[in-house]
Formats: sequence, structure tokens, C-alpha cells
Amino acid sequence: MSVPNSLLLMPYPQQISSSSGYFRIPSGGSIVLGRKEDCIAMPAAQKLQKVISKALHLTLPLSIGIHSSITAVCSFTQNPSLPVSVYEIIVVEKGISITYSSPEAAFYAVATLKQILEQTGRAVPCLYIRDYPDFGARGLMIDISRNKIPKQETLYKIVDLMADLKMNQLQLYIEGSPFAYESFPEVWKLETPLSGEEIWLLDAYCRERYIELVPNQNSFGHMEAWLSRPEFNGLAEIPEGFMLPEGMYAADFYPEGLFMRPGTFHTEDPEVLELLERMYDDLLPYFSSEQFNVGCDETYELGLGKSKELAESLGKGHLYLSFLQKIHKLVTKRGKSMQFWGDIIIQYPELIPQLPKDIIAMEWGYSAEHPFEEDTRKFREAGIPFYVCPGTSSWNSLTGRSDNMMANLRSAAIHGKNNGAIGYLITDWGDFGHWQHLPISYAGFVYGAALAWNVDANLQADVPGYLNKFVFVDKSEIIGDLLLDLGNYYKLESGLSRPNDTEMSMLLRSKLGNVLIVEQLTEQHLEQLTSYIKDIAERLEEVSLYCEDGELVLNELRNGIHFVKHAITLGTIKRQLVNTPGQVDRVILSEQIQDLDVLLHDYRLLWSERNRMGGLEQSVSKLLSLRQEYQALLNFSPAPSPS
Repeated sequence: MSVPNSLLLMPYPQQISSSSGYFRIPSGGSIVLGRKEDCIAMPAAQKLQKVISKALHLTLPLSIGIHSSITAVCSFTQNPSLPVSVYEIIVVEKGISITYSSPEAAFYAVATLKQILEQTGRAVPCLYIRDYPDFGARGLMIDISRNKIPKQETLYKIVDLMADLKMNQLQLYIEGSPFAYESFPEVWKLETPLSGEEIWLLDAYCRERYIELVPNQNSFGHMEAWLSRPEFNGLAEIPEGFMLPEGMYAADFYPEGLFMRPGTFHTEDPEVLELLERMYDDLLPYFSSEQFNVGCDETYELGLGKSKELAESLGKGHLYLSFLQKIHKLVTKRGKSMQFWGDIIIQYPELIPQLPKDIIAMEWGYSAEHPFEEDTRKFREAGIPFYVCPGTSSWNSLTGRSDNMMANLRSAAIHGKNNGAIGYLITDWGDFGHWQHLPISYAGFVYGAALAWNVDANLQADVPGYLNKFVFVDKSEIIGDLLLDLGNYYKLESGLSRPNDTEMSMLLRSKLGNVLIVEQLTEQHLEQLTSYIKDIAERLEEVSLYCEDGELVLNELRNGIHFVKHAITLGTIKRQLVNTPGQVDRVILSEQIQDLDVLLHDYRLLWSERNRMGGLEQSVSKLLSLRQEYQALLNFSPAPSPS
């Protein structure tokens, strides 16, 4: 096997070739910055110094300038004529040289060299790499608004993984109060939000790794947490809330319809803009980024309440565009470039050319079939810069939806590149309790990052191999494939289309008396799921992790498996209720109550390892309601007659 093929590199470089021979790293060499001008690569050189110390147990000093008395193990030389973000690595028998266009390019070169050294040791094969990204912005968005607000050290760990994968943008999605707005202490006083100081520290941590921390705050829809409060309720389009129109939710999950709290601003109320200005002025000073994602997606009530007459005369699309333009003025007034979710404006393609030309549309969609090709073409033809924003498919899944995730990430990359996207943002949401544990999302982080750097060479990227070797340090080489398999249990469900959901997750969130959801889930489905999950649970016990949080990862995956197992048994109970309404096997029901108690106990303990405590009780609220329903059914079900 040739050297390029034998090395596991993620993302795989644009160009790589090998030649005969090896360079053996001496114990007495130095890391050399060739000229004083090369001091701009000092962060990369310092990172390489740490990599060599950890991987090879060698302590190599840094040196500036070429000296005959110094053996250069690795030399850094800037070539300003190279395009931005381009780097070259040359390994010959006398040493390693890195040529780079910019400080971040030098940093990316070290990220590649880190993976090489961790596989080859001190005997580095002679090779040549020329590398650069397909997408200028390669980002990750973490949902910190749906119950789970990560601890600071959790965020740092995510940033370190991003840096290893050459990502350069992080967004923390904000709706509600995961941020401590200084002007509104009453909104978050019972929560555990990120403070401005913590954002500032995270921003600095990101900048040290050439990652831009972009503020992300929804500003139009998804304002339920604010508009449900008495002091802000009058700013809502429909203050009393509304029923979501049919066709926008699963009828078997919500047989009585879906009531929504007020979540969309009334666009014509001047106090709305005043509120947004105060929120922006609390949030934005802690970010060094010149960009700002203002959200503005899923404005369900727009034109259905206070602005109904205006929407009927102007058109709902024009009403949306008008408010978006008002927000754009607020953003540019604060010296920021505006990003916004593109799902509403894409419904009115004739209006896309009227968007400000310095705005960035975030084209999102999370199914394997999402029309990235068609939608991105509309933005391209209108001259509006855009990102593609696929997802990890982790939310509402318990343990992921692996095949959908990979197809969705792949489609976004292919069509985004073909149609000229300027960025690729991987989204990781936390709807309905944020029950999935962080490691469930790692495969999506890795595969998406690889595609964002180099689409063509990473379509078949060895994601399991990377997870085994570099993320989890699994000596058994099991966990990578196991994670993807665990995320594919959904393929054994009924086969009905469940956008952004799995039926096992839906079972746990639905009312116990709602048996419509199991009409398509047969006993055979449940038996197959039981066997599948049992096999994965057994495989998990063979895993041997040497990463720092290895035991925590194993317990998180055990808990995720426990969620699925509990849901399967719940499916069996609901099927019994179909056959004998109001009656169920009391032994099974009693055991299910005890099982849920254990599940909740473990979940609470695991939550506290990576996340702040605020949001936990809301996360488990549906599970606690389910327990109450179990108990009520047990009290109602007749005891078996004595024989």
C-alpha cells in the first residue's frame, strides 16, 4: 500500500504524493521559523511543538532564523504569492518544510502533520502535500437554547476538535435566555446562561485556533420564551398563541392538533425594534466577529394575526422582506454583516433579488432529499452570497440517524460547491429536550468538516476510522462503526417518513393514551429493533477507549441505548392498549416504571458532566409526565384474578 493510501487523513488533502525514503526526527533538532517575518506562524509552530511532545515524547525548541548549528526538524516559510489558506508540506530525508500563505494556513498544515505523526511516529515517510479548502467558511452551529447549555470546558473541547478538522467558524444558537442579557436579568435569573465574560473568553480561545465565533440570535420567529412573558406578550403577532396549520405536523403524533405559543414578532410595532436593539447591544460587544446570524426562520404566524390585513394587501413575502430589511439596518449600524436563515425568502423567489447584496443567506435543510441544488441556484442567480447548512440528524433521534445525516451532509457539500456557496455550516439542534448525548453528533461533525474542506476526496471519508483513532482512541477499533450503526436503528421502524424524527423518540414524547403512532409499528418491527439494539449493546462492552473522557462516553452511549430500549417496550405497551384499551400487563408496566426511574437517574448524572444544570428539569419534563401516566394506568388496570 502506498504512503498516501496507508495514512488516515481527515480531511483528506487536495493533493498528496509520496516518494521513497523516510525522515527520522532526531531528538536534538529544532522547529525553525526561517525569517523574522515568519513569526506570524508562531501559533502554528507552538502547536507543532506540543504535538511532537505528546505524540513522540520529544521536546524540541523553537528557533527564528537559519543557523548552521541548528538541525531543522520542521521549518516554516511564508509564500505570500500562494492563495489564501493554501499550504504545502514537503518531507524529504533531511527534514520537513511547511510553506504557507497565511498564519491560518500554517495552522492547517500542522493539523495535517499532527495526524501524520500520530500514525508514523518519528519515521516520517517522504511525501508532498498541497492543500486548500473548497469552502471559505467551514462552520459548526451548536444549539444552546433547547435546554442544554454546555459548560465552558465542553465548549473548549468542541473547539479543539474543530481545530483538528480545520474548521474556522463556530456559532452558538440563541433563542430564549441561554445568554445573560445584562438589560434583562429577570429573563434569565432562574437559568444558568453563558455570561458575557464567558463568551469573551470563548471568543479568545477560538481566535487562538483561527476559528471565528459568530454571534447567532434569533430575531423574528422562535421568540416564544420572550413573547410568552407578560412584559413582551404585546409584541407578538398573535399574543394568545395559535393552532399550527394542518400539514405542518404529524397528525398521528398530535391527533388533536398542535397549539403553539406566540413566537413571531408583530412586524409593525416599533417597540419590537427597540427590544432587538437592546438585546443586540447586550450580546454583540463580547464577539470580535464582524458577522451576525439573526435567524428569522419559521415565522409561522406572520400575516395571520395583527398584520393579516397588511399581508393580504402587500403579500406575506413583502411583509417578511420589509422586516428583514429593518433588521439589516440594525445590524449594519453595529458594523456587522448579516446572516439569516433562508427558508422563508426561498418561498418567494421573486423577492430574493431585492435582498441587500451584502446579506448572507443560510440555506438549510436536514433531509437526505432536501433540494440544495434548486434552492442554492436561486440565491446564486440573484447574486446573493449564501452558505449551505445541513445537519447532524442527532436531534429527536435519541442516538442519531446516520444514513440520513451522511446523505444530507454530502448533498449540501456537492450542490453548495457546484453553485458557489461561500460557506458550509453543520447544524446540531436540540429540539424536544435535547436528549441525545454529545458523542452522538461527532460523526456528523467529522464527516461535515471533511466535506467542507475537500468535497470530492472526502465523499467516502473513513469517518469510523477517524473516530476510532483520533477522537476516542479506541484500541478495539469498534466504536466508529458502532456509532454509525447505533444511529441507523430508525431504518428498522415502520418506514413512514418522519422528518427530523424517529418513531422511538416520538413514542417517548407522545401521550401514553395516543396509540395512533403504533398502528404502523408491528410486533415484527419491535422485535427486530430489540434484537438490533441488543447486539449493539453487547458490542459496546467490547470497546476499549483511551480518550480522556472514555468512561463518560461509554456511559453516555449506554444511556442512549437505554432510551431506545425503553421506547421499544413502550411501543409494546401501546400495542397492548390497542388490543385491550385501558388494560396492560401490570408486571411489564411496573418494570417499565422502575426502568424509567433508572433511565432518568443516569440521564441526570450524565447531564451534569458536560452541561450546566439550567434546563435539565425542562428536558426531563416529558419523561416525568410519562412516568405519571404509567402510574395512573397501573392504578387503573385491574389486578389479575387469583387462580
